[in-house]
Amino acid sequence: MSVTAIVLSALVALVFLLAGTQKALLRPQVSANMLRIGVGPAMTRSIGLLEIAASLGLVAGVWARPLAVASAGGLTLLLLGAVGYHLRARDFSRRQHRSHAAAPVVLALLTSATTIVLLTTS
Repeated sequence: MSVTAIVLSALVALVFLLAGTQKALLRPQVSANMLRIGVGPAMTRSIGLLEIAASLGLVAGVWARPLAVASAGGLTLLLLGAVGYHLRARDFSRRQHRSHAAAPVVLALLTSATTIVLLTTS
């Protein structure tokens, strides 16, 4: 695996390990934001556990590239769902919630780039 792929995978893994842990533990601020866009506690915890699993898959993917590709691709799909929830809640049009809504877009682009790099490098 190339250095670029390893660095991108590590960066994405760290971000999602931290974010997933916050969701899995149902931290109050995270739970409040998730409830605001229509995601209940059970789904919040499930999303957090998926994020943690994918971050571990990205790390293990250093030795097994198909696992890294599957993890990065799964995170991209998860983030596209997050963008949909933020669109439905109209967060992009509300100034006070715009930063919460922009995060999944930025992370989706990063995980997509990671997936592409993993697929195209040897």
